[in-house]
Amino acid sequence: MKQPAFRLVEPAESSLLPKRRANAMLATVIVGVFLAGAGWLVYLLRLVEWSWPVAETASLFTVLVVAAGLFPLQVGPRIKATVTTAALFPIVLLLPPGVAALAAVVGGVAYQVVLRFPWYKYPFNAGQVAISVGLASWAFHALAGDDLTTPAVAVPVLSMFLVNSSLVSLVAAVQTRATPLRLWWRGTRENGLAELSLFAFGYLAAVAYHEHPVAILALLVPVFIIYFAFSRLSRANMLLQEAYDKLKSLEGQVLQNAKLATVGAFTLDLSHQLKNPLFIVIGRLESLQRRMSPEDPMAPKIDEAVRAAWRMNELAEAFLSVARQRWVKLNLVPLLEEAIGMSTIRVNKSVTIERAYDVQAVHTEGHPILLREALSNLVSNAVEAVPAGGKVRVELSVAQGEHLRVSITDSGPGMPQAQYARLFEPFNTSKRNGIGLGLFSAKHIVEMHHGCLNVESVAGQGTRVEVQLPATPVPEEEGSGSLQSVH
Repeated sequence: MKQPAFRLVEPAESSLLPKRRANAMLATVIVGVFLAGAGWLVYLLRLVEWSWPVAETASLFTVLVVAAGLFPLQVGPRIKATVTTAALFPIVLLLPPGVAALAAVVGGVAYQVVLRFPWYKYPFNAGQVAISVGLASWAFHALAGDDLTTPAVAVPVLSMFLVNSSLVSLVAAVQTRATPLRLWWRGTRENGLAELSLFAFGYLAAVAYHEHPVAILALLVPVFIIYFAFSRLSRANMLLQEAYDKLKSLEGQVLQNAKLATVGAFTLDLSHQLKNPLFIVIGRLESLQRRMSPEDPMAPKIDEAVRAAWRMNELAEAFLSVARQRWVKLNLVPLLEEAIGMSTIRVNKSVTIERAYDVQAVHTEGHPILLREALSNLVSNAVEAVPAGGKVRVELSVAQGEHLRVSITDSGPGMPQAQYARLFEPFNTSKRNGIGLGLFSAKHIVEMHHGCLNVESVAGQGTRVEVQLPATPVPEEEGSGSLQSVH
C-alpha cells in the first residue's frame, strides 16, 4: 500500500503565467550570456598570434579541463561540484586571452557532452566560461604580461570568481525567484574558501609548467591525493547529512507518536467515562419512547435520538475493545450509506449528495464501527465545506483489483495553504467550534486497516479525499446483492 499523499493544487490560470514569465526570463539570460561570450571570444581570437608552443599548451590544458570535469565531487544529495577551476586558471596565466577562452570553452563542452548535461546548459556554460576566462586572461596579460610572480595575479582570480559567481547567482535567482545578491553572498560564504584553494592549485600548476612542462606531472600526484581525500570527505559529509535528516525525521515521528499516545489514552479514558452517562441517557430515551404514541409528531425524533445514542455506545465499546476485536468482512455500501446519513443529521444542511457505487462483489476486512466513524467524519467535512445547495459526490470503485477506493469530492472553496501544511495534526482546525480531531482520527483508522488516505485541494474549486483499503473477494452469491452505480 502506498504511503499517504497530500497535494495542494493551484488553479492553472494563476500558476501558468508566472511560470511562463520565469521561463522567458531564464531563456533571455541564457541567450544573453551566450551571445556576450561568443562576441567576446570572436574579438579575442582576432588578436591571437598562433604558434606551435601555444597550440601545444592549449591542447594539454584542454585535456586537463576535460579530466577535471569528468570526476565531479558529490557535495549534496543532488549537487555535484567540479574542480575545473584548478585546470582553467593555468590557461588564464599561460595562454593568450583568445586561446585561453577557446581552450576553456572546448574543454568545458567536451566533458558536459560526456556527462550528458541538459541541453540548455551548453550555451550558458560556454558563454560563462568564455567571458570569465577571456576577461581574466586579458586583464592579467594587460597588467603583468607573462610575469607569474607579480601581485597582479590576484586580478584574474578576483575577475574569474566575480564573473562566475555573479552569472550563476543570476540564473539561480531567476529559477528560484530569490534575490541574486543574497544567493551570491550565500554561495561566496559557503564555497569561497574551496574556490580559493582551487585557484592556488591552478597557480602552482602554471608556475610548474612555466619552469618546465614535465614539472606539472610532479604536481599532479599531490593533486590526485588531495582529490581522493576531498572525495572521501564529501562522501562522509553526505552520510552525515543523511543521518541528520533521518534524525530530524525520527524526531518528528517521536513527537507525532507522543501526540498519538496522548490522544489514544484520552480516547480510552473518555470512552470509559462516557459509558455510564450513556446508559442513563439511553434508558430515559427508551422509557420515553415506550410511553409515546407512534402518531406523536415527536416520535420520529425520539427514535432518531435513541439510534444515535446506541451508535455512540457502540463507538465507545469499539475504542475499548479494538485491540481484541476480531475483524470481519465488510460491504462498504451499507457503511457509506450509514456514514452519509449520520453526516447529514450532524451538519443539518441542505446539500445534494451524489452516489456512484461500483463494487464488483469485492469487500474489505475491518472494524465496521470504526470505519463507519472515519467515513462519517470525511463526509461531514465535505458537507460542511460546501454552501447550502452545494454538491458532494461519494464514489466507490475498485482500484486495480487489489484495493477498494472511496472518493469524496466537494464543490467548496478548497483548502488554504496554512491549513494544508498541518492537515492531519491533532487539534488543528479552521472551524469556529471545531476540535481538530476529525481528519486526524479518520487517517488513523484508515491506516489501522492497512489503507491510505490522500487529499487533493484546488483553490476555488473544492477538495477531493480518497480512501484506499485492501480488497477481499467474496463468493458471487454473497456479493450479488451489492448496490451498483447508484446516483
